[in-house]
Amino acid sequence: MVYSRPQPVPPLTLQRRELYVQVGQHATSCTTAFIAGRRDELVLQSALFLQSLYGMWQQDGVEEADVWTELLRRVEVSDLLHKLNQPPHRNKKNGRPDRPWRVTTSKLP
Repeated sequence: MVYSRPQPVPPLTLQRRELYVQVGQHATSCTTAFIAGRRDELVLQSALFLQSLYGMWQQDGVEEADVWTELLRRVEVSDLLHKLNQPPHRNKKNGRPDRPWRVTTSKLP
């Protein structure tokens, strides 16, 4: 994988610590809202999580393009695994399609 030049991580300051805590709180709130089925709260907390996560990237010198490139790679691999898991368009054996490749997970790599 090609990323931008790694940057040294700045020392942990009070401001950085507060931002990291904020990111964690929003992530937890997203999960809680999802479990409770509170869609409006999930949307709000998701936006706050992404906003605070973006601030964390800026503080640590993470290039936004690197993150989006990594996400795109993962989605493409997931799509490929999904296609490989589809039955081929050929004759069935004993009434069942032959599946030479079976992906048994839906998790992104």
